[in-house]
Amino acid sequence: MGTRKVAVITGANGGLGYSIACRLLDTIPPSVPLTIVITARYLRKAVETIKRLRAYATGRDLLSFDYVLLDLGSVSSIDEVASQLLSRYTHIDYFFCNAGGGDFTGIDWAAAFVEVLSSPKDSVTHPYFKRERTGRISRDSLGWVFQINVFANYFLVKRISSLLSGGGRVILITSIESEIAHKFDPEDIQLIHSDQPYVDSKKTLELMHSAVAKRWAEEFGVLTYITHPGICKTSIFAAYLNWLSTFGMLCLFYIARWIGSPWHVIAPYNGALAPVWAAVEAVPEADPVDGVVYASACDRWGRCYVKRTHNVTEEDRKNGAILVQGLDQLVEASMERIKLERT
Repeated sequence: MGTRKVAVITGANGGLGYSIACRLLDTIPPSVPLTIVITARYLRKAVETIKRLRAYATGRDLLSFDYVLLDLGSVSSIDEVASQLLSRYTHIDYFFCNAGGGDFTGIDWAAAFVEVLSSPKDSVTHPYFKRERTGRISRDSLGWVFQINVFANYFLVKRISSLLSGGGRVILITSIESEIAHKFDPEDIQLIHSDQPYVDSKKTLELMHSAVAKRWAEEFGVLTYITHPGICKTSIFAAYLNWLSTFGMLCLFYIARWIGSPWHVIAPYNGALAPVWAAVEAVPEADPVDGVVYASACDRWGRCYVKRTHNVTEEDRKNGAILVQGLDQLVEASMERIKLERT
């Protein structure tokens, strides 16, 4: 029996987050003591998720579960989660920054029809037909999508860095859609004026990683990997799809895979490959934290593997430094506001 491993998975109640938990259970041997801490927004979902994971992991005697309730749209909630983790644990081995979301308004069906006809593979790899709301502000007066997809991750990791120091791993999760993001705008790091804040937030997350991965490794001994799950079926856009369009989307996924796309892994469990691999199996000497995105990929037969992609440019590093400077200022201002609220 070795030292107990502690894994925190944000947004673990469904889709990719739940699949990360399942794949983690399949990767770490039952002989290793393991605690999985999930975050969910509501107590009912947290309890249901733990019940499902217990059933999935039947027979593991050295396994335990915990949960914390997290609302990424509230800096106060994010700070409270950090405080709870600091009070309950002395170390965290794996921290999966999976939770997030977008503010979608629907699908431009005419544009979707044209994209599918002109390039079936690209239409379900880099879709331009998804519509997003511009200008949504959180209750903390930050860009809402920026807050839940970028700032929350940065704030949380900074707050619990003492638990991760000495070899803990942070797994950030981006998206292949970052490849169609707008050029970074230092005057709008919160993406308030972006017409595609979800897409742009994923590129922003990559810029953040380019600025902190090497620094956090040297200063805190925290290994920060950035991964993406390929393209898989999740619920992030489900509200705008009925059974017929969902079926059509899945058919296009399989067609794209068959004609050569390595990214259409389809099942969330397959998408969880790269995040879990980076947490448990990556070797820093051979698999550097800096300058690479590790992605879940597959061949046309659905055999999955981890693929390296997205080499970082010097412009990315420059923009990342500007971004992190702004993030640090926002963290400081947020902490001051939280202190005032609690006095």
